[in-house]
Amino acid sequence: MNERALVSHPSLSFEGSQIMLRAAESKATEIGVPMCIAIVDAGGHLLAFSRMQGARTGNIKLALTKATSAAMRERATADEFTLRPEDSSHSIRMALAAGTDLMTSMSGGLPIRNDGQVIGGIGVSNGNRVHDTMVAQAGIDALSGS
Repeated sequence: MNERALVSHPSLSFEGSQIMLRAAESKATEIGVPMCIAIVDAGGHLLAFSRMQGARTGNIKLALTKATSAAMRERATADEFTLRPEDSSHSIRMALAAGTDLMTSMSGGLPIRNDGQVIGGIGVSNGNRVHDTMVAQAGIDALSGS
């Protein structure tokens, strides 16, 4: 096969997703908020998931949507609000246009990067915006060795 026809790029491994998942669960336990935690690859496909004891089932889909949105839009889900601050309905219209399973502006979704390239996303739901983002960041920090 012609080498110019192929693109080589890093991807998040199953093992990497497990490292992130365990670190996020540990942070959620530390702050006392059971969470739904989803980790997806760059295409938004599920690699790892956890619904901790006590996390509401309604947050399962929210966590997955946050992870997918962060991976596919290559930014934190909360950053969707900053795109057009003068238009408070912009992020809602974008979510409806993209599909409510693919995009959200709710806090708690972060892209996973390797050398600046997005290789996945993590989404966390069941706490407030600070808790969700803190738990997601703990997962990312564990992967990067921070």
